Amino acid sequence: MPLGAELRFLDRTKVFFEGKDYVFFGGTDYHRLASHPEVIRAFQEAAEVEGLSCAGSRVTTGNHPLLPRLERRVAGFLGAGDAALCAAGYLANTVALEAVSADYQRFFLDTGAHASLATPADTLCRDQVHPFRDADPEDLARELKARLRPGEKPLVLTDGVVSGNGDLPPLMAYWELVRDLGGALVVDDSHGVATVGASGKGSPEQAGLPPEAFIQTGTFAKAFGVFGGLVAGRKGLADQVAARSRAFVGATPMPPPMAAAALCSIAILERNPAMITGLQARMLRIRERVAALGFKAGASPAPILSITHHDAKKNGRLASLLLEAGIYPTFINYPGCPPGGHFRFTFSSAHTDEEVERLIQSIASSC
Repeated sequence: MPLGAELRFLDRTKVFFEGKDYVFFGGTDYHRLASHPEVIRAFQEAAEVEGLSCAGSRVTTGNHPLLPRLERRVAGFLGAGDAALCAAGYLANTVALEAVSADYQRFFLDTGAHASLATPADTLCRDQVHPFRDADPEDLARELKARLRPGEKPLVLTDGVVSGNGDLPPLMAYWELVRDLGGALVVDDSHGVATVGASGKGSPEQAGLPPEAFIQTGTFAKAFGVFGGLVAGRKGLADQVAARSRAFVGATPMPPPMAAAALCSIAILERNPAMITGLQARMLRIRERVAALGFKAGASPAPILSITHHDAKKNGRLASLLLEAGIYPTFINYPGCPPGGHFRFTFSSAHTDEEVERLIQSIASSC
């Protein structure tokens, strides 16, 4: 698969592409904290004092004091009993499954889930893993009835926010199906943490799930603007991760400067909750306006919007209109995308109203 265009990131909402500056509605830096001066300063100060790497596993010589501090802080942010860090967001689902898979006998994978969930699911015993149709509780119910044997506990593997279009899978419906069976959910919430939920705790909060219903995985590389992964859930989960997960034990952890930057990002969001709630309100308004143009826009507060004309010429015209308006055309066409590809626009709390209006007017002009 070819790599994407070379983009250089400028200020907080623009990129440099082929000699010009463009407004950027792409990536997943949902609050543009990757370029926030306080976050950068926290990274720099920690790098000068602590160096760039722990250079060892956390169970040997790499358990820097910033790491447990960040675990406590992110657990508090998410309202979780416990949290464990991992080296990258993509690894978070591997770490979570290695930690808890021995407690369950059947695994039910939402076919729309991110590859980072499907990858570790492939390492489980093949006859224990059962796919069900994307965001379809009725199909999950059929699979549970057909596959689950007496006394077996099910674990449902699902996204919290769909990365391609921002939709919210029906987490509460999944939970209601497995609750009385001793089951639970692993929710990949990389796109939900600090973007959805009344206080930004993510898709479980948005869905109203009780704490015992789920294990939440995520990343610091999206809404927090830094790097590294997280696994959060009930009290004692971190000890279980350290005892059972080879991906946790064998990996060098996130660098101390990244941990310091993540602590700063959390503090900024806690001081400014309107960054999260304001972005949610903005997304609902944007979806309403785009739906009025005839597109399928959904009703999710997540900051991801998928647009396609289902026509190559019309999509090409939209790309040209975006470039003329000074907006980088974030067109995506890889496996799992809608047929023929789509424009995947992502929004941030740092975009100005004028930038958003320019995007919507370009979309309208392409109709």
